[in-house]
Amino acid sequence: MNIDGLESFLSVVSNKSISKASKALHITQPTLSTRIRKLEEELDFVLLKRSWDGIELTEEGYFFLPYAIELLGELQDASFALTGVNKISYQLLSSITAGKDELRIGINIWLAPVFNHIIIPYMQEHFPHIPFKFITRPTNVLKKLLEYDSIQFSIHYENRAKTPFLCEPLLQDELVFLCHKDDATILDGKLANSNKLDKKLIVFEHAALTNNLDKISSLLGLVQAKDYQMVDDVQNMLAFVESGHGFTVLPRSILYHISEQRMTNIVTLPIDDLNYTASVSLEYRENSQFQEPISGLTKKLKQFVQGMYKEKELSE
Repeated sequence: MNIDGLESFLSVVSNKSISKASKALHITQPTLSTRIRKLEEELDFVLLKRSWDGIELTEEGYFFLPYAIELLGELQDASFALTGVNKISYQLLSSITAGKDELRIGINIWLAPVFNHIIIPYMQEHFPHIPFKFITRPTNVLKKLLEYDSIQFSIHYENRAKTPFLCEPLLQDELVFLCHKDDATILDGKLANSNKLDKKLIVFEHAALTNNLDKISSLLGLVQAKDYQMVDDVQNMLAFVESGHGFTVLPRSILYHISEQRMTNIVTLPIDDLNYTASVSLEYRENSQFQEPISGLTKKLKQFVQGMYKEKELSE
């Protein structure tokens, strides 16, 4: 990602003027324009447009803005941790992390509450001498982290990105309706009934799902909703459903995100006229130094998924 381009884009948005933005960044206007053009070429869409009122965001630019802020913020946080005025040195960071002796487990943010309560006690009981940590990222990032050996084991929703590593299927996560209890009768487990609801279809825009599950994106063409509500957070999505504001279609593992209190107003319904599942996979390098715990975790997780929903539903 073009970091200079990100800074230039955000400066123009903040200052609402190319001339003011260039002065704020202490660069020339042509340099700033070139940076933004290169960023747009990399993204393959236009971020800004000129109008009588000055510089305005395009629809794509408006959608991209929070991601740009978050990305630049994360980079600045990393830089600050290593070189900032708080004086946290690399040596200190090294002393509080185990480095190459640490098993780093990558997992989709969506799947973390589904599996971490299995992984933690298993590692504590069988491999107490091996330090481990979770890295929660979208699938594409996890596959890159595997490639650079930054993680050794990944649990993620499968997508089209191919890797040379060992990949084992873990779970076919059934897609279900998530709706308010009063809407369950109308939906009656049929996607075709979604147009009978005078409710918004809640669309989850976070990369944890949208970048991983092509099938969920294709559902937009199948569900005949009258309107849409975009969300980027699981808890916000649950709040919309709980209040009766809308409904959605998501993997059944959503059960692991819902508290017992919320289950009084929220129901999950199997979809009779939809034959879609979300594939969850395990991926790891062959002959890793952590081969023994990885093999053990693989076996343990496969045992767990055989009855995961029965266990969850009995606990509610």
